[in-house]
Amino acid sequence: MKILFVCSGNTGRSPMAQFVMQKLIKDAGLSDKVSVSSAASKPTNGEILHQGIAAKLGIEGVPYTHHIAHTITPEEYAENDLIVCMDAGNVEQVKAIVGGDPDNKIYMLLDKDIPWDKNGFSKTYEDILRGCKLLLDKIS
Repeated sequence: MKILFVCSGNTGRSPMAQFVMQKLIKDAGLSDKVSVSSAASKPTNGEILHQGIAAKLGIEGVPYTHHIAHTITPEEYAENDLIVCMDAGNVEQVKAIVGGDPDNKIYMLLDKDIPWDKNGFSKTYEDILRGCKLLLDKIS
């Protein structure tokens, strides 16, 4: 199974979800069955992981790697089994880029928008962790 997380710029919420989910998948012994990546729903210029997000991942003990932002492509829509967005705006932006959702695989991580919590990213992390755990339970 291939999962693609999407946020607006692919520097914060979606890479955070990618790295959190990768850790959960590894801890569950499913690394050979599930792969995870992330993308943006808006044009990017190759930005790197937001330093506040990287710091929060470090505090939480979530491993992360060098990350360069990119915008989702129609090919990525076709290659992935699930496209998991961080907010309702991302869902609409992704549909505009990839030509709708003919395979019904675009979802939100939670039933609400994941916040961009600049105050240490605690709320962002909590929501992403909860959403990723629910997603892992669903796909297991």
